[in-house]
Amino acid sequence: MRVYRYPAKALVGDYLRGAVGLGIGTGLLIAAPLSVPTLGIGGGLVLLFGVFGVRTLARNLARVAITGETLRRSGLGTRVLAWNDLERIKLRYYGTRRQDKDGGGGGFMQLTLKGPGASFTFESSMDGFRYIAWRAAKALRDNGRSIDPTSAGNLLAIGLDADGEEPPPEEGPAEEGPAESL
Repeated sequence: MRVYRYPAKALVGDYLRGAVGLGIGTGLLIAAPLSVPTLGIGGGLVLLFGVFGVRTLARNLARVAITGETLRRSGLGTRVLAWNDLERIKLRYYGTRRQDKDGGGGGFMQLTLKGPGASFTFESSMDGFRYIAWRAAKALRDNGRSIDPTSAGNLLAIGLDADGEEPPPEEGPAEEGPAESL
């Protein structure tokens, strides 16, 4: 079994953005006279960045355990997906137009896995991202399902062949341990 998580350094920027946004929204609510526009803008910022902060915390606490039969994500709750139940994967690249013109530095990829009653999303900053993408593509192929052309192209962009029988990629830090501890 392999266990992966988001490295703390990958989340520091998101924590800072969330704190700054919460500070600005709260400061606006405190400093400006109480009115509908102030409540709308300030309250909206507090709500938006509060949700963003909780999402970042969920990624910080998340642990993803990969076995031959299942993917298990724990953190603010536990969800399990059997590889033979995997119905669809989607791998998308997100970046600015400038990043695309400059060769793509700075964007990120997002992998979404869907099965009956379960959906998982992982960002490329997660340790083991390529291994998870490889394992998901293999499971989908084993299940007799196809990968959409955009996802297949993005798999190739990170060095994985969606249709091939290649060995698993070497990945960064993976914890070892029993699945029950997650």
